[in-house]
Amino acid sequence: MIDWFFGTLRTYPEIAIFLALALGYYFGKFTFRGIGLRSVTATLLAAVIIGQIGITISAPLKATVFLMFLFAVGYGVGP
Repeated sequence: MIDWFFGTLRTYPEIAIFLALALGYYFGKFTFRGIGLRSVTATLLAAVIIGQIGITISAPLKATVFLMFLFAVGYGVGP
């Protein structure tokens, strides 16, 4: 079952990207004693964990998603 899931993520990396977004948004809401990861950091960590199963994403898509991450961090911090 898990091999099928990992195979599907390797075949369709778009699903892996949206899974990382969903998991990051979900776990970003939790705090522990006043300390929380927030959505952007939790999404980055989820993507790193999901990326450990050997998913390859094209270079232009990597650059675009990384720029979106930088925008989100900058937008969250504010001017």
